[in-house]
Amino acid sequence: MLGLAVAFSPGTIAETFADSKSKTTQEEETMTQTSATQPAAEQSADQTAIRPFRFEAPQADLTDLRQRIKATKWPERELVADATQGVQLATMQKLAQYWANDHDWRKCEARINAVPNFVTEIDGLDIHFIHV
Repeated sequence: MLGLAVAFSPGTIAETFADSKSKTTQEEETMTQTSATQPAAEQSADQTAIRPFRFEAPQADLTDLRQRIKATKWPERELVADATQGVQLATMQKLAQYWANDHDWRKCEARINAVPNFVTEIDGLDIHFIHV
């Protein structure tokens, strides 16, 4: 069995933490208004609805990622010949080279989409999962 879970949160970090006190009050008011207009059973069904999902990485995002990987500023080589100081620099450089030049993103995308993908909301976050 293979499982995958990814959490997505709407909004930016700045939006999330900016003026949190007044935002909390606004959210509470919104939740109260929503609660008053929807029956409890309908609210519960909407929040736990399982929706189909298809992964499609925008080409512009993949191009940007490759450029950022290629622009990596590497540290000095480690002082020891083993992994006691972490992953060896040469290993990380080989891995980065692979991700920047050789990894077939579309093949990976096709493998992800070859199985049923879904999204559901849990605690306010969209959770991506597959059913195998």
